[in-house]
Amino acid sequence: MELHIYGRNLEIDAETREHIESKLGQIDRHLPGISNATVELAFEATRSHNDRIVAQVTLHVGRTLLRAQQRAANTKTAVNSVAKALDQQIKRFKSQTYRSERGRLAGRDAKEGDEVAYSGDREPGDVSDGGAKAPSGVFASGQLVRVKEYDMEPTSVDEAAAQMQYLGHDFFMFLDSESDKHSVIYLRGDGNYGLIQPK
Repeated sequence: MELHIYGRNLEIDAETREHIESKLGQIDRHLPGISNATVELAFEATRSHNDRIVAQVTLHVGRTLLRAQQRAANTKTAVNSVAKALDQQIKRFKSQTYRSERGRLAGRDAKEGDEVAYSGDREPGDVSDGGAKAPSGVFASGQLVRVKEYDMEPTSVDEAAAQMQYLGHDFFMFLDSESDKHSVIYLRGDGNYGLIQPK
């Protein structure tokens, strides 16, 4: 696993780096196949001293991104909290992947003539998270301060929904493999999903 550690508004000392490497090493043993991990620790001047350190970890697992973010009063606690949150992400990911694999095997068996129910679950889709700064533009309220770019491979609606959950987002843009249209899936207030597509 390739590990990248960044600090924003704080210095990453040797002790903190060693602690991060130890925690990510444990995660790597739980989930083989992580190609690289990006850890960002940031100091933010907030009113509460208990959430001034922000720890965000992004794991690249095949074609899937798993991400977690936690706040704490110090770097060690923030790293411990984000590692715990990632453990939960990994459990959901492994469960989804297991169901997906069963679905594929069931589909293959059904083609061969066996009567097996097909689960319909699939693996999460692809997304590469870029972090390029955007040129400042003036909008109605605020400025454009960041642009994210990523490769879009054709993805089903189910895969897009799963990827959105792994990233912890309320919406996710993807290239729909069925309609071949750029689409946005989003989480509705009632807990269901909505889909936006061009005509």
